[in-house]
Amino acid sequence: MSEQMTINDLIAAEKIIMPQTAEEAEKTLKEKIQARNKAQALINDAKARYIKEKTRARSKKAAEEKDAILNSPRFDKLKEYERREDIQECYGWDFIDEAERDKLEALWDEREQIRKMTFDGIYKDLVTDALFEAIKAIVDLWEDEIEKCEMTVKEYKEQVKQAQIEADEWMRKQNEAYMKLTKGEANG
Repeated sequence: MSEQMTINDLIAAEKIIMPQTAEEAEKTLKEKIQARNKAQALINDAKARYIKEKTRARSKKAAEEKDAILNSPRFDKLKEYERREDIQECYGWDFIDEAERDKLEALWDEREQIRKMTFDGIYKDLVTDALFEAIKAIVDLWEDEIEKCEMTVKEYKEQVKQAQIEADEWMRKQNEAYMKLTKGEANG
């Protein structure tokens, strides 16, 4: 740096060179992060809609299958009983024997288990796997670019900080020189 430069010249030069470049790097970084996030969000939305559609179809099919099982002739014997306790009462009145009671209670318990059955788990197939892989690919694709931009922004900020330190040092030296000069004139 020239000793002839004023602090205003230094600040002006710093604003012309460093912040514009740093601002451009930060702008690029933000744009890349936004692009990555938007792409991820779009794919996540598509995946969620697909899973919802498939889950709804699967749930409907499962409900139909469940109804078919519950209405099968296998459970016809239980139509006479409104509660499990009714089976025990029939046994108590000797309308059925112990073996028949045990068989009916086991059948009742089985039917209740089927009624309570719900679909657990997340729908997954080749399409959902492909969408998941697409999300990972976007992250991987942009990761290096975003990291490079972050490093560039960091470097530019460090350069601006170093330039400010140098400008402050130059100003301090100028002030010391001015003070020596004014003391010398005052003594002389």
